[in-house]
Amino acid sequence: MSTKAVVFDLDGTLLDTLKDIAISTNYVLEKYGKKPIEIKKYKYLVGSGALKLMRDILPGEDEKSINRALKLFEEHYLVQYSKNTKLYDGIDKLLDFLQNEGYKLSILSNKVDSFTKHCAQKYLNKWKFEVVYGIRENVPRKPDPAGVFDIFKALHVKADECWYFGDTNIDMITAKNAGIKNSIGVLWGFRDKAELEENGARYTAATPIDAINIINN
Repeated sequence: MSTKAVVFDLDGTLLDTLKDIAISTNYVLEKYGKKPIEIKKYKYLVGSGALKLMRDILPGEDEKSINRALKLFEEHYLVQYSKNTKLYDGIDKLLDFLQNEGYKLSILSNKVDSFTKHCAQKYLNKWKFEVVYGIRENVPRKPDPAGVFDIFKALHVKADECWYFGDTNIDMITAKNAGIKNSIGVLWGFRDKAELEENGARYTAATPIDAINIINN
C-alpha cells in the first residue's frame, strides 16, 4: 500500500524551539529562587509537555505549586516563543517535496494545543497542514497512540499509508504504538541516533534531504 500522509512531531523535528523553551523555563526557575539550567541540557528535559517539564525542574513541589509554575511558564512562553524559534535548515525543501508529491501533512505534539497551533500558523503557514494537534483535554499524550488515531480518522488513512517523523524516543514509541512501520528518527533534533534506533526507528535521517531520499527509495 502506498504512503499518503505524514505525521510530524513539532519541537526538535520541524522547529528548533529549544532556546525559547529554555529561556521561559529558566524564568520559572528564577521566580522559584533556583539556578538556571544550561540551554543544551534542555534537549533531555523536553518532549513530554510543559507540565512534566515543570515537575522535573521543581522536584518536591506540590501540585498547586507545579500548576503555578506551569501558569508562569505559559504566560512567559506566549511572548517568548517567537523570539528565537526557527525552521531547521532544509525543512522547507522537505515540506515542498511532500506537498508537491501530494502527501497529506499533519502535526502531533506534546506541546499545549494552543501553542502548537500558534507555532504552526507562524512558522509553517506556507504549507498545508490538514491536522495540527498538541496536548488536548481528555486525549492522552504521546507515546499513547490516541492522537495518531485521531489523525488517521481526520485524513482517512491507515497506519501503513503513513510516514512518522520525530526526534525522540517518545516519537518512535508513538509510531510503534500506532502501528506505523515507516518511522524516521531525525538526527537534527534533540536526541541521538542510538536513542532513536533503540526505540524502534525504522530509518534515521541526518538532514531533511536524507529524509527525502529515504522516502524516494
